[in-house]
Amino acid sequence: MRKIIICLFAISCISIAFAQNTTTGNATTPIINNKSSVLVIPFESKMYLSDIDRDLALKNDLNFQEIKAKFRAALDREIFIALKPYYNPLSFYSIEPQESRAELAYIYNSIGFKYEVMPEEVVVKKETAGKKLLNKFKRSKRSGDPASSAGTEEYIEAGIHNGEIVSQVDNREKYMKTKLSNEKLLPNLNKKFSASHYIFINQLDIKRSADMRYVAAEEQYKREIKVHYTIFDMNGKEVSSGAIKSRFASGQNDIDKIIRIQFPLIAQRIVQNLLGPDEAMIE
Repeated sequence: MRKIIICLFAISCISIAFAQNTTTGNATTPIINNKSSVLVIPFESKMYLSDIDRDLALKNDLNFQEIKAKFRAALDREIFIALKPYYNPLSFYSIEPQESRAELAYIYNSIGFKYEVMPEEVVVKKETAGKKLLNKFKRSKRSGDPASSAGTEEYIEAGIHNGEIVSQVDNREKYMKTKLSNEKLLPNLNKKFSASHYIFINQLDIKRSADMRYVAAEEQYKREIKVHYTIFDMNGKEVSSGAIKSRFASGQNDIDKIIRIQFPLIAQRIVQNLLGPDEAMIE
């Protein structure tokens, strides 16, 4: 009996030791269960681009480094939360800061990036039931209109076409994608974390204005968050990659409110793309 009590006490001490404070709250090591694990890798500090940090700094009394750190930790936290019903989520915010920095430095030095054309545009934002119905009607109307695609410009690669030399700038929207330049990276991560999948957050962009195609219909949504990501399985096979975008009001400078409303939507979409089309997670 005494040995059992000692073992239980040791386990409880280990659990407490793994709970670390973050810039946005507590990130706790998940409970061990029969779910497979997923490791979330936050974006590197230099992979943050924002047009509105000056406005955010004035409103929230934060400097630029604090804003970036808060967004980085909050996005990691929301993906962690979105994963919990399906996986055992793992976060670098739940281990010792010194160890976390060393591990992330190794990961960042083992990967590269390349631009890829966006496979499709996924925009998420909070809508009322009435607005959802209206947007559904608009999409139905557009899909049935042969003229709806008349303004779409097809990309033509450089080369000789019908005897003429043709060259065209590729203006199609792109996203930042992870390349595994170190073949030992995932085997080493597998040994340490035993994860079935790895979610790389490649870049976070916050733009001052949305695509002009949406201005007429959504005048108030003048700002846009864009999260670039790549998901690999434990063998290095790409499961999903792309960018998730969410628009919000031009006058919104409350960083906590931006995080509270926008980040859960983005995180849920990324997790849905990990789960695949058979798992209907978002209506």
